[in-house]
Amino acid sequence: MYLFPSGLRKNLHFLFFLKLTLFTFGEPFLTPNDPFIRHEIRLLSDEGGFNGLQNSWPLDLGRINLGLQESEYNSELLDNLLSDESNSGWSSIFTTIGLADDRVIARGFSSKPRSSFATNASVSWMNDRFAAKLSLNAFYGMESDWKGRADEGFALDGSYIAARLGNWSASFGQQERWWGPGWDGSLILSTNARPIPAISIDRRIAEPFETKWLSWIGPWSFHSFIGRMEEERTVPKPYLWGMRGEVKPTILGGLEIGFFRMMQLGGDGRPEGFNTWVDAFLSQDNYGANTGNNDRSKEPGNQLAGIDLRWQPFDSTFALYGQVVGEDEDKFLPNCLMFQYGIEAWTNLEDSTLRVFAEFVDLTSYWWTDDSRTRNITYGHHIYNDGYRYRGRPVGHWADQDSQILSIGVLLHQVDGIGWAAIGRIGDLNEDGIGESTVANGTTSEYFSFDILNSREYPNYNLSVSTSIGWESIEPMGRGTEDGLAGYLTLTRMF
Repeated sequence: MYLFPSGLRKNLHFLFFLKLTLFTFGEPFLTPNDPFIRHEIRLLSDEGGFNGLQNSWPLDLGRINLGLQESEYNSELLDNLLSDESNSGWSSIFTTIGLADDRVIARGFSSKPRSSFATNASVSWMNDRFAAKLSLNAFYGMESDWKGRADEGFALDGSYIAARLGNWSASFGQQERWWGPGWDGSLILSTNARPIPAISIDRRIAEPFETKWLSWIGPWSFHSFIGRMEEERTVPKPYLWGMRGEVKPTILGGLEIGFFRMMQLGGDGRPEGFNTWVDAFLSQDNYGANTGNNDRSKEPGNQLAGIDLRWQPFDSTFALYGQVVGEDEDKFLPNCLMFQYGIEAWTNLEDSTLRVFAEFVDLTSYWWTDDSRTRNITYGHHIYNDGYRYRGRPVGHWADQDSQILSIGVLLHQVDGIGWAAIGRIGDLNEDGIGESTVANGTTSEYFSFDILNSREYPNYNLSVSTSIGWESIEPMGRGTEDGLAGYLTLTRMF
């Protein structure tokens, strides 16, 4: 049974692929910066369009292509539109200008500029085996971070070179990544911080195992990267090693499960030899416990690990999702836990589709071993004092340490290609007012924000426009309220 009338599905699919071919020609990856494209891909999957995994971004467009070829939505029109994704040669040149209120704290799955005035020019090239993208960025008027560091200037964010190795791709560059089913944040890896320069390997097509003993696992995928963080840290230039596996088991329809680990190790003045990497991989990097290590200075590094899932029960029109991450380890299991819970639902409204979600994140700490500590642990570390953060922002959720935030959002995508969204957020930042926080350092703050977003394309002018307007209020305990209008404008044109 399908939720959407066939005519509406056809129009939405046409607009979806028109948007892909207009703005991704000559590039094999779909970046995590457009909530409306993400909404459309989710609709294709939830309504039976294809059986793919979608909680690890950037998405390989070949994965979407193959999934549609194997579904009932396959048609000559869609084949022709998607064939552009595999065309060899140079893309057009894309230029972007962004204006924003850089004071805004929240950064979800969106195209919000990273400074008050940001510009970008990019061009890409690909053939049947290799791909490359040069993305030049300039940031002006960027507000200083929690430690007084301004990150203005030029950057290569979004640039990469990649090679296809059978059903795998290897790449080097500064690609934005998002791991998890959340719409307003991810506990482990989001676009909140700028992309970290890294080498990576990813499974392109999530095909199931052919053997009957493992075929029940269903489509599976694996992603891993090793990046190097910035120099302006207590321990300069540490490595960040991430791994993620995903499955969609056949024994329970509509279920997607992801498993992941992050390891922060090395850096100037820290051991970086082969044994350090092996100890970190084998979780022999804690003080005491089961490691036999009684010298804190010899710990290889900092680790986070966890699991996320999304379940659409019995082909219904809603899904439950969640994520749990451990900041510590005990008996090879994550401990010192933080949580994200969410529910989303979707429907059609005549000539449009609608998605609503509610998402709660708790960035305090909970121990299944009944440890009494609950604060000043998340995203922190006694060796890497800057913690699980890059260039002034958490690599995980934007709300940072010891915060609890409820987010409620609505996305509306019309048949004419115009997208509208609204999202409200309320909660507490840095609840105990102690410890380091990039959003409420040294103080407890009540937080509220409301944003309205709009996205539309002008194909006749090769132009894409994204706008946001809203209100943000931050009320630090014992101080006056800081509030005001906030928003951004992003213009992208293809030449």
